[in-house]
This record gives sequence, structure tokens and C-alpha cells, in this order.
Amino acid sequence: MSSVDEKTKLENPAPPVTPSKTASSGWMMGLVVVAIGGLLLAKNLGVDLFFLDFHNWWAFFILFAAVGPLHLAYRSYKREGIGMAMFNALVTAGTIIFIAMIFLLGLSFGTWWPAFIIIGGLYMMTGRQ
Repeated sequence: MSSVDEKTKLENPAPPVTPSKTASSGWMMGLVVVAIGGLLLAKNLGVDLFFLDFHNWWAFFILFAAVGPLHLAYRSYKREGIGMAMFNALVTAGTIIFIAMIFLLGLSFGTWWPAFIIIGGLYMMTGRQ
């Protein structure tokens, strides 16, 4: 190695290696999924978990799906401010939350189906270009 290479290396040291944001969020999501699976397995093996006695507990998984669109709405707001992309993501999150609440609260689709027409209109109004 020449002295020029050594001098450049000393002047411009390599940045410290840090885990990427996506890698740490992947670990966190994986840990959540493992914990949920462990709780469900424990319930199947006879462990009494009072919070899983709720008859529509599985609808919380639908509710969890709203996290992605809510995060997208936040990112759109930070990037562009209030705009159609943010509203579109909020309509998506609201739709997912609405469907989950129908199951969680035991509401009748026969009563609430017109809300889906309203949601369709909101999608038309906030459609992305």
C-alpha cells in the first residue's frame, strides 16, 4: 500500500456500522409475531388466557393491518403536507378499521353495507394521480 492510500484512509475513515432502520423494524415485527404465535399455542395447550376468551379476538389481526396505511399517511404528510395521497391512505386505514370494528362489536353487515358505498366515493375523491 502506498503512503497516499494510507493518508486517504486516515483522513476519511469508514463510517461506523449501524443496523439499518428496516433491519431493526423487521426484528421488532418478527418478535411481535413470535409472541402472538406463542400465546395462541399456549391457549391451544390449555393455558387459560383471559384476554383471548373474547369470541372475535381474531378481528384484532384485521385491525393490525391498518398500521401500514396509517404509516403511509404519516409519511405522505411529512413529505407533501396535507394532500390527496395522505387522505387516500387515511381512507384505506379507516376502511380496515371499520371492517375490524364490525367484527369486534358484532355489528350486522346488513345494516352497515351502505357505508361501503360511502367509502367507494371517498376513494374516488382521493384517488391518486
